[in-house]
Amino acid sequence: MSVCTYRRLTLAAAAVLLATASGGAVTAHASGAPQESTSTIGTSVRGRPITVMHRTGPGATRRVVVIGDIHGDEQAGLRVVRQLQRGAQPADLDLWLIRTVNPDGTAANRRTNAHGVDLNRNFPYRWRDVGRGTRLWSGPRAASEPETRSLQRLVRRIRPDLIVTFHQPLFGVGANEKGMPVVRALAAGMGLPVKTFHCSGVCNGSFTSWVNSRTSSLAVTVEFGPTVSASRISRAAAAIRRVGAAL
Repeated sequence: MSVCTYRRLTLAAAAVLLATASGGAVTAHASGAPQESTSTIGTSVRGRPITVMHRTGPGATRRVVVIGDIHGDEQAGLRVVRQLQRGAQPADLDLWLIRTVNPDGTAANRRTNAHGVDLNRNFPYRWRDVGRGTRLWSGPRAASEPETRSLQRLVRRIRPDLIVTFHQPLFGVGANEKGMPVVRALAAGMGLPVKTFHCSGVCNGSFTSWVNSRTSSLAVTVEFGPTVSASRISRAAAAIRRVGAAL
């Protein structure tokens, strides 16, 4: 991330925090009905499509990717994506919505993909072959899984400013040295604390770590609790729109 981009994110996040504290809203530009298209970015182990909905308007420059789930048994984020798929959005927001990166796991309500691999341990950053035979298995090699490679290709192709990925049940927004102002703004908007997530040790092969260490994009992990109210889902969608439009 360049110095100019970081300063822009810092100023934007400060504006969102101020608006949140005062009960107001941030609107970078007028909202309207965006243009929509849906495409397939890859397929799962069992051939299910991994799709992305692109919602944008003419001249939109704030590119944000939202991922509903990576672990198939952590599905609250799917509801956030569903809200972001409809209604008006800020004119500057270029939104890419992935319901699930793990359609096989989501269909089975299972953490892993159909190979039994935890996709959030399969990315090529500090990857290690660990957890074989458990629900935390990192896979036989880094980026061994088709779902992992599909998401990598999309990130490299569109180079988003911000990626927000949803998990459960640790209840917080992951602290992130690359973009703490944005983390704080998202946490304030969603009504969640900022936390440091240790993944029961080093986060080997995690998606967020790969993005933040190997690309110019900023990735932020949002962890809901085990149960999530409708109002929390609405707050999360609204925070993404506000923060994204202000980037």
